[in-house]
Amino acid sequence: METLVRGKYVFTDAALGPAGVLTGAAVLVSGSEIAAVGPYEALRRDHPQAALLGGPDCMVLPGLIDAHTHGRGLSFLQRGPGYDFLENALLDWAFAVDLPAELNAPLTALRHLRNGCTTLHHNEMGKVSDPDALAKAETALRAYRQAGIRAAYSPGIRDENFLAYDDQAFFATLPPHLQEFARPLVFFDKVKAREDYFALFEQLYAKWNGGLTRIFFGPSWAHGASDEYLLRVKERADALGGLPVHIHTLQTPIQRAYGLRRHGKSLLMRLNDLGLVDEHLTLGHAVYVDQADIELLAEKGASVTHHPSCNFAMRNGIAPVVPMVRAGVNVALGIDEKAFNDDEDAIGELRMIFYIHRLSGFDLEDTPALDPYQVIAMGTRNAARCLGLGDEVGALRPGTKADLITLDMAEMTADPWASPDLDPGLLFIHRARGRHVRDVLVDGQAVVVDGAVQTIDVEALYREVRACAEKGLTPAQRAYAERMREIKPYVQRWYRSWADFPREPFYAVNSRK
Repeated sequence: METLVRGKYVFTDAALGPAGVLTGAAVLVSGSEIAAVGPYEALRRDHPQAALLGGPDCMVLPGLIDAHTHGRGLSFLQRGPGYDFLENALLDWAFAVDLPAELNAPLTALRHLRNGCTTLHHNEMGKVSDPDALAKAETALRAYRQAGIRAAYSPGIRDENFLAYDDQAFFATLPPHLQEFARPLVFFDKVKAREDYFALFEQLYAKWNGGLTRIFFGPSWAHGASDEYLLRVKERADALGGLPVHIHTLQTPIQRAYGLRRHGKSLLMRLNDLGLVDEHLTLGHAVYVDQADIELLAEKGASVTHHPSCNFAMRNGIAPVVPMVRAGVNVALGIDEKAFNDDEDAIGELRMIFYIHRLSGFDLEDTPALDPYQVIAMGTRNAARCLGLGDEVGALRPGTKADLITLDMAEMTADPWASPDLDPGLLFIHRARGRHVRDVLVDGQAVVVDGAVQTIDVEALYREVRACAEKGLTPAQRAYAERMREIKPYVQRWYRSWADFPREPFYAVNSRK
């Protein structure tokens, strides 16, 4: 079966800038792949029987890609606790209402698909030696396939520093009754935890890697992973042909301080010492990288996922994306379940990236800023590269997978007017919204048609989510959360003196004097 996807503007490849936008064009989809891209009239003449999507009032883009999320469906705001400094929130979130994987995964897929995301990366922040880990993972992966979304899945654990950074020393500061509670969170069988993790990975990789699904490594945090864990991840990833490795790194200033205190260097430099920094590595967040870190990332061909709204919500700061891009670092979009409007609107997140990196300065000719095509690339081809999918998705060209979206331009151009001379990239970045998504194709299949998701019964799913969430916490969950709340002031005191390292911000956003 052939489908012709028509647009007034067809964005073929953001790396080409304005030259990659075709006017009055279309994409011919045959089966699961793109067969041709070119002028609409010529393609329609040659393929008169092809089904038609889009139209002369549409934009056509590669499907957007969220290169960093956690598959939780409901945000932590919707679940109750909201957001604060990460080190506070990790304790507060114990009070968050939990949902099972059979609800989380389809809800995650729905929120992405209806906003134009055809691919997501689910980084699972797992518990050590969790007997239910395989069942939960397979439930999520099955739901993603049923929803028709392309999904990468990276299991992860922390085999150290679960409760606090430098956890054994922190443990000694707790009173006896809290030590009793915290002991199994700090002192557990690390060897068994790693063996269980790799057994889980091998089962998932053998059964699920292929088709719409990719399985790779996601050791949760650079500061939460032992040398033994990281070295074994890298060895196995290389043995499997160079799988991606995705790891949260330098998200907060306290994490930067920990690296300097524990290793005498940046956490990224520690990863480099272990041989992990190469073209297969992606850092989540990377807010507190320094100049040497950026140069290393560029030299090694590593990537970063940028989470603008999350970094604001979690009080992380602003990642130095402009210096990264100038250095040649591959930067990709990550929504991290904390979109600005709490809606997983990938288009809105791209706009956020575009806006927050428009720097002030005195040089009115050469103060750097990102152009719209650099930002669109972050949500398409750059993100595909992070997931090991760079040859398959992220651009519209013959032979690639038919993952693409159409956007209705009516509100962009006629509410009440926009200049017809406006560059299409600027029009998209400034005026497009997730609600403008009309059609979504994944692997050649129309999973959203005229704004309606075809693969999920939305009202039935919402009823189930509400019924489950309204049950609240179990007594055991509430007791655990209360203990975490008791520990919180000790964690806050633990980090209070850690700000004793030099800082020189990349971005000057204001001035005290």
